[in-house]
Amino acid sequence: MLTTLTPQLQSPQYTSESLVRGVDFSPQLAQTGDTLTGVPTVSVSVLSGTDTNPSAILTGTPAVSSNAMQALQRIKGGVAGTTYLVSFVCGTTQGNIMEGQIMFSVVQG
Repeated sequence: MLTTLTPQLQSPQYTSESLVRGVDFSPQLAQTGDTLTGVPTVSVSVLSGTDTNPSAILTGTPAVSSNAMQALQRIKGGVAGTTYLVSFVCGTTQGNIMEGQIMFSVVQG
């Protein structure tokens, strides 16, 4: 079963920052006692602004949080004035597939 969440708007990020961002699936997983497993698949696209290589903001390997409820990815840099949509897809211990997205803008700094 595929569960897709509404994109979550997150706070802006400065071009100089390197932050771990992610999607919290705990409300959906807690209902069934399920947890995330494996390595999440992460992709990025541009919602507004211009970035010819948006995947360059993804750094390191995506991961599942220690409580197995969040899919995480380190995000670094980006183009000021650009709004990104980052998509996370991850399997669960009960064989389900969870999909969630975050949106955030990058500002100069």
